[in-house]
Amino acid sequence: MAIIFPAVIVLILTLLQAIMWAYARNVAYSSARAGVSAGRMYGATPNDGAVKARRVLDDMGSHMLSQRTVSTEGSTAQRVQIRVEGQALSMIPGLSGIHVKAVVSGPIERWTTPGVR
Repeated sequence: MAIIFPAVIVLILTLLQAIMWAYARNVAYSSARAGVSAGRMYGATPNDGAVKARRVLDDMGSHMLSQRTVSTEGSTAQRVQIRVEGQALSMIPGLSGIHVKAVVSGPIERWTTPGVR
């Protein structure tokens, strides 16, 4: 039992760490997706999308992601791109946290005339 029990504890901590990483990744992706949805609306700007992504990130993942950043780098006049990055919490002593990144982009809604781009 003295030999098996530490291995079982390490296995359980590794499993919990994987679950926490997956949840943190899901939080980052969901906030980026919500930001793109807000930023691609007619009349909205990429900064509106970043504000929405930060709000969703605060609501969903304030305790799961540390050192969070939200940026609109890569956005153009035709596409909005939201990038959410952070560190997932760590259950394993000595591990500072796993880097999580989510990048979502989509076309900006706008009025067009047939044949004109």
